[in-house]
Parts: sequence; C-alpha cells; structure tokens
Amino acid sequence: MIGASLAMLLVLGQAPSSSPTALVEQLGSPHFAERERATEQLARLGAEALPALRAARDAKDPEVRARAAVLVEKTEALLLTQPTWITLDIKDRSLTEAAEVIGEQAGIKLALMPENSPAWRTRVTLRESSPLPFWKALDRLCAAGNLKYNLAMQGSSRNREPRLILSAGKEAFPLPTSDLGPFRVQLTNLNFQRNLAFAAGPRPSEQFYMQVQVVAEPRLWVSQGGQIQILEAQDDREQSLMLPSGTTATRHSAYFGMSSGAVVQMQAHLKRPVQPGEKIKKLRGSVPIAVATRKPDPLVVPLAGASGKTFRNDQVSLSFQEVRPNPKANQIMIELLVRPQGGSGVATQTLGGDGGQFSLPRQDLHQQQIEVLDSKGQVIPWYPTSFDAEGARVTMTIAPPDGVAVPAELRYYSLARAATEVHFEFTDVILP
Repeated sequence: MIGASLAMLLVLGQAPSSSPTALVEQLGSPHFAERERATEQLARLGAEALPALRAARDAKDPEVRARAAVLVEKTEALLLTQPTWITLDIKDRSLTEAAEVIGEQAGIKLALMPENSPAWRTRVTLRESSPLPFWKALDRLCAAGNLKYNLAMQGSSRNREPRLILSAGKEAFPLPTSDLGPFRVQLTNLNFQRNLAFAAGPRPSEQFYMQVQVVAEPRLWVSQGGQIQILEAQDDREQSLMLPSGTTATRHSAYFGMSSGAVVQMQAHLKRPVQPGEKIKKLRGSVPIAVATRKPDPLVVPLAGASGKTFRNDQVSLSFQEVRPNPKANQIMIELLVRPQGGSGVATQTLGGDGGQFSLPRQDLHQQQIEVLDSKGQVIPWYPTSFDAEGARVTMTIAPPDGVAVPAELRYYSLARAATEVHFEFTDVILP
C-alpha cells in the first residue's frame, strides 16, 4: 500500500510542510492517524527525506524503525527508475567546464578523451527553461560540442566513480533511440538471414530478428530480467511483423544476472512479410530490467587485525576467516564469509518490485559491493579466486600495483535495487 501511494507522490512532487527530521519523530506518535500522515509526507519528500529516514532505522522506537526501513527501501527503489534531472544554465563555458557542470548534477564523471585536447577549449552555451532528463541533456552537450559518447568505455574509473567517455566527432549514423526515465533503448541491428539446406529437400529457412541495447545512466547497473515483449510491429504497408501467438520471440545474448556495467544487449525474433515494405512504420515493446546502485553508507573494516573477527551492520555480516600476505608475489589473500543479516546465508540477491523478482548471483555482485583502499584512500584492484555459493565464502586476491600503499581497509556497499519494465518505441526504421 505504501509502495503504490509513494510512486504517485514522487511523480506529483507534492511537498509537505514539515522538515524530514520532524516528520520522522512523528512516525512514533501515539496516534495512528498522525503516524500515517507523517509516513505520507515523508513519501512525498522522496530523496530529500532519505538521510533522516536512514538514521531513523537505528531509533529506539520499533514503530519508527519499521516505518523508516519500509520507506527507505521503497523510496530508493522508486528513485532508481526516475531520471536524473539536469538544469542547463551554461553560458559561454568551455566544453570541459560544461561537461563538469552536467556530470556534477548527474553524480558521474563525463570524461573528455583524449585529455588536454585543444578542442575541449571550445566555448558553448546551453540553456533550457526547465530541467531535462540526463540523456536529453547529454544530447544537447554532444550537439553543441560536436561530441559522441562511447558506451563500450562506460563504467567506473579507478576510484569507482561512474563515468562516461566523450570524444570528438558526431555519430555518422545515429541509432534509433527511445528514452524512458534513466534508460535509453537503442536499436542496433535488424538481421535477415535466408538459408537453403540441401540435405533437407532442399528446404529454405529464414530468420528475421532485431537487436537492442538498454543503456542506463552510468550511476546504475542493469541486467535483463526476462524476455522482450513485442507489443506492436508493422511496416509501411500496414503488414504485421509480429510472430504468431505462442511462437518463441526472444534470442538471449546475455545471462540473467547483474552485469558489471550499465548496458545490456538482447535480441528478439520478428516476422518478415513475403513482400515487405521499405520501412518499419512502428516497432513497440518492453523489456523487464533489474537495476541496482550502491547505497552511500558502506560497512568499513580496517584490515589490520581483521583476521578471525566479524563485522556487521543492519544489512550484512562479514567474517574474516583469514588475511594472509604473500610478500613474494606482492599479494594479499582474504578469505571472507558474507552473510545477509537475519538471513540464511544463501548467496543470492533478490530484486523485488511490481515487475517481479529475480535472483542474482552473489558472485557477480561482490565485484560491485566490495572495494579495498590503501591508507591514502586509493582503490586497489582485487579479483575473486574462489567462491562458495552455499556458504557465501569468497577468497579475494589483492595485488597492489606499483606506487600504491599497503591495503588498509575494506568497504562493503549494500545495494538499492528495483525491477521495472522499460518500454520502447521506434518509428520509420529501414527494413533489410
């Protein structure tokens, strides 16, 4: 019930009259009506209320703790499916400065490559009367600065800061694109194949399928949560391109699991008419997506003396079985037992929401949730050398590169997560 009303409140953007801290205190009111009213008003605040709500999860009053925990989870999940809004008020600034302004609002690094190019001193003006979703704001920057973004290099920098690489030159042939919230769906290929198998008669066979990529804002990680649903497909002769009911329509190009980046690719079959038109007049569908991002408050563990100890917060417990240096190989091995608080220790993460639930392998998520830092705060690369799914035991190998100090601490980030349907629509696409 809270989830349904919260979605509407976030969309409407209604503002309560009290501060988040005062409203959190009212969650423990002896009057039920006042508790309900405070819950609704905190829901309207959305992201603004999250700091106070997160702190309230440690409150003495069990009613406050329970309501705060529900609101945190619901708000974080809903915000994952909302776009980042960018205010464009950039006047006569260099491309480097303009990218910094947009990146700062989006919480990511827009990196211009190659660094220190004279082209980045080009001055641009970008102004809009109302905020734009991140992808639209990025399009404005690329158009003004003759730039293009490289999704193959999207991900995290060495310090785990989400980033997107921009380079000089516009795309020669822009991909058909459909945006929804923080997601951008791009049609990358239409493939038609006709085969003649002589051993079968000869008997001809045909395949006609589309390939799309779902791109999330760089602050997010995504995975495919199910099959593509083609809702409408017809060419410019009004002929249907949809397969007959009951026919399998999806080709999978990736496993169901949380990827390490913000792009997931997939394919779906279509039907090609005997005498097709020149274009696809409309192609409409949806993709189930699981989406996640790090929460801002990690469990921080000093590595010195951690062997044999357990550290925990309200989300997870980390038991350090052994921290073993290997001076000859300049490596450190850590055997770690990771268990969710209050759970059975099964090494999966469940993504919930109105769109369904998907189980994700914890082995993949560990790479996103665990980072190791030296005493200077630099992130040190690590890789898993073994993984026991039954007991959630992970063996980590840390290999500090030259110039990096000895590993000093480990940080474990819990994830905010959600499941959603990403709808897309393409029009006037050339048929192969």
